[in-house]
Amino acid sequence: MTINKKAGQNRTPRYKRVNSLKTINLNERDVEIIKQVNRHRFLTSEHITALIDGSRQNLLRRLQLLYHSEYLDRPKEQIKPSFYGSKPMVYALGNKGADLLAELYNQPRLKVDWTTKNKQATNAFLDHTLMIANFMVCLDLACRKIGGVRLIGSKEIYEKMPVKSGKKASPFAWEVNVKREINGKVRDFKIGILPDKVFGIHFEQDNKAAFFFLEADRSTMPIMRAGFQKSSYLKKIVAYWQSYRAEIIKEMFGFKAPRVLTIALSQERINNMIAANKEVDERKKGFRMFYFSKADAFSVSDPEKVFKRIWLNGRDEDLCSLID
Repeated sequence: MTINKKAGQNRTPRYKRVNSLKTINLNERDVEIIKQVNRHRFLTSEHITALIDGSRQNLLRRLQLLYHSEYLDRPKEQIKPSFYGSKPMVYALGNKGADLLAELYNQPRLKVDWTTKNKQATNAFLDHTLMIANFMVCLDLACRKIGGVRLIGSKEIYEKMPVKSGKKASPFAWEVNVKREINGKVRDFKIGILPDKVFGIHFEQDNKAAFFFLEADRSTMPIMRAGFQKSSYLKKIVAYWQSYRAEIIKEMFGFKAPRVLTIALSQERINNMIAANKEVDERKKGFRMFYFSKADAFSVSDPEKVFKRIWLNGRDEDLCSLID
């Protein structure tokens, strides 16, 4: 498709669709872009150009056309100065993109107006979702580059789960019963868990796999609270650890000993999380199943860093790697 612009024509608006750009002849690369955006909920142009083969300028032009033709959307929350400033454009699924994926893969089209849904996305939701997406994109790119390892996505894990939760919106959610001493009395609590991401890494050489739960922490939840009833990161650690000890994870997912990865905004926050981890442990040593790293350690410019020794475990021991 050729687009002719008159001399002196103003720059194409970023958040208002232009009628003259609403027609596009889709190619396989366009479909892959739409699939990637749908997979992660939000992606920046930087993520997309790293994931998809082709020149950066050509991909940016295709993103522009996919937006104006309503296959993709641009959440307007990113306009706010408090969000991303001059950072790369954020893309979301558009209604025509959802229609296309439903048609291509013979799946029911959910009754979702993506234009409205994207408008309702808050600053906090965008930040949190992009934090997860950035890590998962880096992980995907790292697996492609180093060879011998394959990313096991959430869809593949779900298909092989021995026990399905039955919750379509939250298929990886579960509940665990824990006992805590409150004011000298042991009380029972039921805690719900929903990881931000579930994934695995398959090692081709020995045909084995390691599995992970990801938690993206934006410092909005207290590490500890005086009362156990309210949400806290300590409560989350207790729930994961008890789920492991009671073999709930093994029963539900089919794997016994996953690692719980937490990416956080600061080293101080990580230090406090490790302190909470040790507090939960009766021996006060902490649990090795928990790994911690700063979120800004991961970039599409150096995706292999995700596999380097940049992780602290719950015992605050020597730096660890995900593929050790």
